[in-house]
Amino acid sequence: MRCKGINKKETRNRSKTIYCNAELHPHQIYCHVCGEPTDALKTGLSAANNFKDIWKYYKSNYSNTLGLGLFLTLLIFIPLAFVVFYFWNNYWLTNLILLFIIPLAFIPFGQGENLTIKGFLKSLFKYYPSFWLFTLIAELYFFILKVICTGYLLNIMVDPVLHIVRLIMILYGITCVIPVPLLITEKKLNPFKAIILSIKAGRETRWQQFYVALQVAFINVIGAACLFAGLLFTLPLSYRIIRSYYLKMLEYELFISYNPTLEIPQNLKKVK
Repeated sequence: MRCKGINKKETRNRSKTIYCNAELHPHQIYCHVCGEPTDALKTGLSAANNFKDIWKYYKSNYSNTLGLGLFLTLLIFIPLAFVVFYFWNNYWLTNLILLFIIPLAFIPFGQGENLTIKGFLKSLFKYYPSFWLFTLIAELYFFILKVICTGYLLNIMVDPVLHIVRLIMILYGITCVIPVPLLITEKKLNPFKAIILSIKAGRETRWQQFYVALQVAFINVIGAACLFAGLLFTLPLSYRIIRSYYLKMLEYELFISYNPTLEIPQNLKKVK
């Protein structure tokens, strides 16, 4: 594969269009010579294409995961809705309860493709401590934003624009950690290393990860709006969407660039 970007220096010197034509690795996102973006973010690393691929498979195989969807809805997401609704005004109590419930929502990432109740129970005690720590880190991040952007506990007035800043930073934080649950379960990294690696490796795919987060949020809002019955379908779909995009990032060697010890699974290796 060769770069189709224009060599601006040569084009100016020769007064005609000269293309870069540098030899590229199939998984390069930008040309190493001229910096021209490749089609990677529009094809293999596209959040839209990722969703289409998963949807095409899932719509004919969703019945295999309905049991786990029902289990997660009853065990996690209905209690979450109850806590948020009844304790919304009690910041500390709400976050204390969420600290122990939220980690359960990450457990299915430890099951790979086998999303079943049995797999959930098998992975529960293995990954719960790591996800508890991950949740604690997230709550501390959100707490710091609350203090800085709203003046919480400081009893000071803040510029209203900081509320917008807070929203942006919350969305940015969620976007950055999309691959973290998989790095914890599949690469056995601790939450701190997983977060740092995720931030570094997702530098070029940040917008695509944001679209993945939007996709997951959108389908689950629809699922919850259907009297929570829709979550039986949308929750397992969400795990597959996120895991699939993580595998695409792994295939494009985005993590290996910052952590060479992370090997690509044989079934994802491509000929260079």
